[in-house]
Amino acid sequence: MPSATTRHIEQLRAWRNRTPQAKAFGDVVPGLQRQLRRTQRQVGEFAEVWNDLVPPPLRDRSRVDFMRSGTARVTAESSAIAFQLDRALRSGLLRELRASCNAPITRVDVRVGLVQSHNE
Repeated sequence: MPSATTRHIEQLRAWRNRTPQAKAFGDVVPGLQRQLRRTQRQVGEFAEVWNDLVPPPLRDRSRVDFMRSGTARVTAESSAIAFQLDRALRSGLLRELRASCNAPITRVDVRVGLVQSHNE
């Protein structure tokens, strides 16, 4: 006969372990489509606002990569451009981006990486 502790552990397992429910692919697709449309709308809107507000010398040497959970990722072509973008964000650009964009923006993460020109 199992001990009281073993019975208690078995009860906890039964309560806490949820049986995985199989979902039909057709049930998952509409939710994914909604999520992708929302993400595309947010990133697209942020990219448009970014292009409008960032000074052209910095805008042309950076690109918006993605936006997730209020954090936008921007890639700058050099550490000098990343530094200038960081200074601009701290000097009020982030406040302007938040005011102009409907999507919630908590921060903008600037990284250094490859940025292709708009002409390529």
